[in-house]
Amino acid sequence: MTPPRYLYKLLDEAPKEPLPRTLPSTKLDASDGFIHLSTAEQTPITAKLFFRYQRKLWVLQLERTKLEGRLEFSTDPKAGVKDGCAHLHDSQSGLGMMNVVNVLELDRRENEEWTEVEGMQKLR
Repeated sequence: MTPPRYLYKLLDEAPKEPLPRTLPSTKLDASDGFIHLSTAEQTPITAKLFFRYQRKLWVLQLERTKLEGRLEFSTDPKAGVKDGCAHLHDSQSGLGMMNVVNVLELDRRENEEWTEVEGMQKLR
């Protein structure tokens, strides 16, 4: 698999503006000891699996080459993703203004799946 140019981080609350040098870790990332990321294709699936009840999400578009740390793609057959999920390990700088190139605010209508949200379909 050729590493994608962009990776994405889903947040259930808006990041601070302007973006700080380093955003705080999510509870899951702090607990697992690495930063959970998704490719463009995986992002709607990740949202559907882990943010099912959220009506609003913020998607950080990250420049992969500007991520500091060890990037691993690990597969999880239960997630239904063939190329594996991206995990950023040992990052001293984390995510923030140095590697976030765009912040998308997405709204999901009632009875709409995240995989159907127009903004998700525009990720590249």
